Amino acid sequence: MYFVEHQGANLLNEAIALRVMNDSGADANQLLNLLEASKRRQIIMVKTEKDEPLASFAFAKISKFTLKLLTENPDHKLQSYEYNEGKILYILDGFFRKNNFKKSINLLIPQLKKYRLITYVKNGKLKVLYNNNGSIRLLKSFASQHERLHTQTLAAT
Repeated sequence: MYFVEHQGANLLNEAIALRVMNDSGADANQLLNLLEASKRRQIIMVKTEKDEPLASFAFAKISKFTLKLLTENPDHKLQSYEYNEGKILYILDGFFRKNNFKKSINLLIPQLKKYRLITYVKNGKLKVLYNNNGSIRLLKSFASQHERLHTQTLAAT
């Protein structure tokens, strides 16, 4: 038990230190996401061969039901049970060291291959990526398809 807490605390410290070393801050919501992810050891640190941090990602593994909730309300705050209930990767927070985005993504791709759907919220909108054996593409019509089905369901009732 101590090892899990210690490891989670280390991940949280590394993620925050990466931001501080790059003259960046974190608002209360970002800190909350990092804290909740660290409790479950759901932070990925991308590092160089010399063990220098390049990026951090806090994530949850959500279900289809939670994805539906996020589609309807991108501001939905995850409940504790939603952090590890499914197979869809939901990126809560991501931070890249300056001028290292491409390198970080290339190092991160092997970690993402096991997830078919990858989601995140940007500018108040849910974005969904589809991963087809390492070929990742944005599903532009995901939200509009969901809205159309929701409207049809309401019209039928």
